[in-house]
Amino acid sequence: RVNDASRIGDLLQRVLRHGPLAEGLERQRALEIWPEVVGEGIAAHSEAISLEGGVLHVRVDGSVWAQELTMLQTEIKAGFARRLGKGAVTAIRFTSSGR
Repeated sequence: RVNDASRIGDLLQRVLRHGPLAEGLERQRALEIWPEVVGEGIAAHSEAISLEGGVLHVRVDGSVWAQELTMLQTEIKAGFARRLGKGAVTAIRFTSSGR
């Protein structure tokens, strides 16, 4: 029985690391850590809404915020790389909410 449990645990770890579930967990994690990566001040004016194919989509409070965050994109991507691994977020697209 110990061997069966060990094999099931190994299988579960492989699925969580390499399957579609792993990709979904990484996407969710990227959205959740947005405030941690950019800081609470920026997070108060922006929201990460999706991550698809390495492209993080972020809604911001107006075009000024979009322009400012576009200039900080390299630093933001580096923050995600430190937390999620290199290549998790390869580009960021900012959309103004018009507020």
